[in-house]
Parts: sequence; C-alpha cells; structure tokens
Amino acid sequence: MQFGISTYFLTNDTLDGVVDGILASGLRVVELSYEPPHLFSMDERFIEKARQMSREGVRFSMHGPFLEINLGSYLEEIRCLSRQRVMDALRLAARLGADPIVVHPGYSFFHKLPQFDKKLREQFIEDLGVIVEEAQRLGVRVALENVHMSYFYFKEMIEFGAISEAAPGVGVTLDVGHAYISKRMARHPEPEEAIIDDIRRMGTEHLFHVHLHNNDGTRDDHDFIRGSIDMGKILRGLKELGYEDKVIVETLDAERFGLGSVMDELRTIMP
Repeated sequence: MQFGISTYFLTNDTLDGVVDGILASGLRVVELSYEPPHLFSMDERFIEKARQMSREGVRFSMHGPFLEINLGSYLEEIRCLSRQRVMDALRLAARLGADPIVVHPGYSFFHKLPQFDKKLREQFIEDLGVIVEEAQRLGVRVALENVHMSYFYFKEMIEFGAISEAAPGVGVTLDVGHAYISKRMARHPEPEEAIIDDIRRMGTEHLFHVHLHNNDGTRDDHDFIRGSIDMGKILRGLKELGYEDKVIVETLDAERFGLGSVMDELRTIMP
C-alpha cells in the first residue's frame, strides 16, 4: 500500500510548505484538494514542481471539489456548475499527473418524492458518466466516494453495482470513517469485518482509492489518534484482498497534534 496525507487538513501553511512537510515526514504520496485555500496556488509553477516531484517518485491523487456543489441538484444552474467544477479539477489532475480523482456523489432531499428523486438520481448518473468518459480520455481514474448521510446517492457499497453499470469505468474511494458510521448506524456487531466483506463482494478491481480516518461511530470527526475504529484490522483485511494502491490519511489531528504524532499512529497500524 502507498500511504499519504491529504492537504485539505493542513491549511496553516502554504501549499508548497504543506507538500514539503508531508514529504519530510517520510511519506511519498500527497492528495491535493481542489478547494481553497490551496486551490489558488495550483498554478503553472506548482504544476511544474509537481511534475518534477513525480519524476522523483512522489505520487499524487486529487480530491475533486465538494464544497457548495451537488451533481444531484434539482436546480439546473447548480448541477451545471457542479459538473463544470469537477471537469476543471479533472483536467488539472491530468496536468499534475494525479490519479485517481475523488468525486463525491450527488445528493437529494426529496426521497419522499420517489419519482422526482428517481429523476434527480438519473441526472447524477448521467453527469457521472460524462465525467468518467472525459477522465478516460485524459488517462485519469474517477473514484466515487461513499458518504454516510442518507440523502447521498452512494452511501453503501451494495449500491455500486448499479452505478458502475450505468457509468462504466467508475471506481470507488472507500472512506473508512464514513463506512464505519454507516455500519454502526445499522447496529452491525462487527463493523470492520462488514466493511471488508463489502469490498470483497464488490470486487477489489473496483477499489481505486482509500481514505483513512477515525471516529466513535456517531460523527464524522476525522480523528486519527483517537476513535473506536480498528483501522489496523481494516488495512490488514484490504491487504489480504490484494489492495496495493493509495491510502490517504484525512485527519484534523495533523494540525492538532502535528504530523509526527499522526505518523507514529500510522506506523502502528500499517500491515
């Protein structure tokens, strides 16, 4: 597995400073976030720097935009703007050599209006398909992230089959913290095992990416040093299934306690 850190949770420094700090910690993988403040620093100079780092063995992924967008919006102007922002992030990811790009699913607050909700979901899948087609042209994989809130269109791994059938080529970002909350909400007695079972049933060939963080099963806290998830157990399970790609730590603890403390915890759970 290739372990890295997301820049989204390190905003007290410039993008250059954050990337340099991640590499200084001993990691060689960085997830760039297509959101402020670091978005504004992804200019031509940084693109060339990233390309040079790639030549030196550093690997990048990109988290596409997720603030103030919704690919499932019933408002056409919001849906179009959301699709355009994801496309812009995708094209930047291709220039940076970042793979995969993480995309959040669309969402709807109209589940009590089944026909209307069905139409919105179909529009989300349609837009996702367009994004995946462009990504394939650019040589970047699209990894749809599971989000545990009930109004999102991709909450559980069991939903992926229908999504991938409608948008061939899309893969999954397994967000461990989100998946754990879903299992705890369902009162599953062994949530970590249930998460691994979901990946086994889905097929690891569809697992493009992993986000790793901790919580107590009730809130999306993005902790790492504390929490009730046995993250080591999940990583061992993924390794046994043959997963060898990127694992990105997403945690507020990187600024609370410093990257050194996060790295100490990460070393204890690496399989």
